Amino acid sequence: MGPEPGHGLASRGAGGDAGATTAASQPQLLSWANLRAALTRGAPAPRIAEELPRAELNAIPGVTALQTQLLANRGVRGRDAALAFLSADWRESQPLPGQSAAIERLRLALAQRERIVVYGDHDCDGMTSCATLLLALRTVGADATPYIPLREDDGRGLNALAVRQLADDGARLIVTTDCGSANVAEVALARTLGLDVIITDHHPILGETPSECVIVNPRLAEQPGLSGDLAGAGVAFRVAEALLHAVAPERASAISEGLLDLVAIGTIGDIAPMTRENWALTRAGLERIRQTPRPGLRALLTLANVNISALGERDVTYVIAPRLNAAARLGEPLVAIELLLATSDSEASTLAARLDSLNQERQRVTEEIMVDAQRQAESQVAGSSASGPLVSAVGEGWPLGMLGLVASRLAEHYQRAAVVISNDGAEARGSARAPDGMNLGEALAARSEVFRRFGGHARAAGFTLASADVAMLLDHLRQRLAEQWQERDGQVAGSRSGADPLMVDCRLPLNRLVPRIYREQQALAPWGPGFPEPTYISQSARILSCWRSGADGRNLRLKARDATGEGVFFWARQGDLCESIRASLSRLPALDLIYTLDAYTRPSGDLDLLPRILALRLLSDD
Repeated sequence: MGPEPGHGLASRGAGGDAGATTAASQPQLLSWANLRAALTRGAPAPRIAEELPRAELNAIPGVTALQTQLLANRGVRGRDAALAFLSADWRESQPLPGQSAAIERLRLALAQRERIVVYGDHDCDGMTSCATLLLALRTVGADATPYIPLREDDGRGLNALAVRQLADDGARLIVTTDCGSANVAEVALARTLGLDVIITDHHPILGETPSECVIVNPRLAEQPGLSGDLAGAGVAFRVAEALLHAVAPERASAISEGLLDLVAIGTIGDIAPMTRENWALTRAGLERIRQTPRPGLRALLTLANVNISALGERDVTYVIAPRLNAAARLGEPLVAIELLLATSDSEASTLAARLDSLNQERQRVTEEIMVDAQRQAESQVAGSSASGPLVSAVGEGWPLGMLGLVASRLAEHYQRAAVVISNDGAEARGSARAPDGMNLGEALAARSEVFRRFGGHARAAGFTLASADVAMLLDHLRQRLAEQWQERDGQVAGSRSGADPLMVDCRLPLNRLVPRIYREQQALAPWGPGFPEPTYISQSARILSCWRSGADGRNLRLKARDATGEGVFFWARQGDLCESIRASLSRLPALDLIYTLDAYTRPSGDLDLLPRILALRLLSDD
């Protein structure tokens, strides 16, 4: 077996999230009924995709039967569609709304040597998009500096204090990245202070947009198009690319290609849909990191023991993005920007060590908040709101940078929307996360009058409001999110019976768990929303043994056998079940194993498969 993933999800190296509470040294054995419930907790019924006819599976040259099935399951069916998707080029794009006006204003700033401030948001997407545009501008001689707001002091997006400070410091043009589409008052203030503003953003338009500025946002397109699902880093990249072609055409392609790593990190970090353009950008960006990592990324990945030559989207999700985010969550966002801009190995190593230290502190604080937040959520699930679509947690003085992390973990654990709020008695600030099928942005916009500021996506949002309005907001969200579930499913809102089935790509007997299968799968990567990581099922297997693994034994390994062979599976954060499973091995029925497939590349080059359990389905009530 390869080294244990730190999060239970990160691959090829340590350093992911800390995971759940430390396992007890002497766990109490569960009763058989409680063990059965724990083994199948929260697992919806699987739905196995219909297998394509054999002739269709073998009809695409250069594409294996497994790849053909995986593509078809994701809506890319048939020879022409498959070949078109797989040949997608990162250079393919369309002009974004406002892009021409933005390039014209940037060219004027270059000609007049105006000071430009690239104002990024304080998350992975915002910081990589800031670095992307900053590097492009500096390459063509711009006087450009970064600004990343502090979560605790500035909140999200443009803020009045920062605008005034930037004007006093001599800035003449602010270019936002991954923010700004809702900052009406702040843009108006900038104009009165003699500052022009270009907004590059990708967030949905939930209300009035600023005037007297240039807005580059694919959401403003009259007709949905190729670039509609770009992350903030993708929008910033397309603006940078267009500027480079306008002012340095002979170098534009080479410089643009050198920015793709940042686009990939921002796109994955923002959980942007892996549509054709995002897939092409991310695929090229990951390959860029594997082949020629910039000094900061090389230092960061080396410190986390990641095999850079085998880097994939999991490594971005669980190693790179958390460390970049940790800098902003703990009040030092410029450390992340400086790492991405570093040109020397010594500088990169120092910054990487600082980021790693911040990430460890972030993990510790998150765990402290998680204990209280989960206690609140459990009481709601066990109480009268057990069938509701929302869990919530409210605390005093919780660090704002941790709220989204805790909300994400609650949403994942309970498969419901989760809202986590820090309340100081007068003002409350919160983060919300939701599973597929809900739209937090729409739900918040329906009561926009109660917020001092808010914004976000369908599955992630943030807000600020008066403390006195928190209870009313939570009641509204429960009602509106329940209505969304009813509208989607035509079923009772929030009921477990209304949960989406767990989609399975294909059956995979254990004797087919071989490196070739993994290599065929990964040839289609990167995976993400809309193009999800493949899921497999091995049916009628029996557990032979189990053991704890990972830090503090928090994870679980299961050895299983079916009619064809044996395999060892990894189950994140389930180490506490180990002793109870061992005590019940003789009575455990056959079961279906539903899992994703990862692998670890050893220094020798050999590939160790790592099947990761998503759910178990017991086949008998005995």
